[in-house]
Amino acid sequence: MSNTENSALIALSELKNLEAARVAEVESERRAREEAERRAREEAERKARELAERKAREEAERIAKETAEREAREREERLRLQEADLRARAEQEARLKEEQMRLDAQVKLAEKKARPMWLYGILAVLVIGVGVGGYMIYDYIQKRDEAERLAQIEQKKKDDERAAEMAALMKELKGLQEEQNKIKAQKDDIENQLKNVKDETERQKLLAEKAALDAQLAANEDKQKKNKGKSGGGSKASGDGEPKSEKPKGGISVSKNVDDPLDGL
Repeated sequence: MSNTENSALIALSELKNLEAARVAEVESERRAREEAERRAREEAERKARELAERKAREEAERIAKETAEREAREREERLRLQEADLRARAEQEARLKEEQMRLDAQVKLAEKKARPMWLYGILAVLVIGVGVGGYMIYDYIQKRDEAERLAQIEQKKKDDERAAEMAALMKELKGLQEEQNKIKAQKDDIENQLKNVKDETERQKLLAEKAALDAQLAANEDKQKKNKGKSGGGSKASGDGEPKSEKPKGGISVSKNVDDPLDGL
């Protein structure tokens, strides 16, 4: 009995194991099938996506190629039209220039025939005459200015010398005046002494000194008069810068004034 039960239990256990194995196998097959379906679906989706992307890329490339070809054709057409326009303009300008040159040549020829040649000769003579006259005037002005400049230098030299002489005279006059004042003071002092002197010898001595002072005073006054005469004569001589009329040279009268560099123009 126990053996039978054991056998039954073993058989039942084996059946359970077989059932479990079958269920596991079925589950495994189901999972494998689902995984295969998933992979197939993903592969189909990937292929569809790649196909769509390839078609889109090919379409974009086709459109870009067509656009580039169209732009190239349009650019070539524009260049052709521009070249044709430039060529037409150049030909037109060349024709206009040629026509203008022809008309200018005709006008010059007509003017040359209508205008006598002796007018050109007279014009040339006038131009040469004006040039020579201008040069002569310029040369004359240059020489005159140089002469005036030298005269001014000489006059300045004379004025400087005269100023130095006047300064020396004024200094000498000042010294003479100081000496005169000193002599007068000494003379006044002697006259005061004569009023109070009692001794005849002393009186004669003072009179002799007074006479000597009178002689010195007279000599001093004489020197002052001479120096003042020189000073007065110098003021008259300083008029050398006044205008002097020169003799006419070549029919032109020149009034020369060293103080006015434009005098005589």
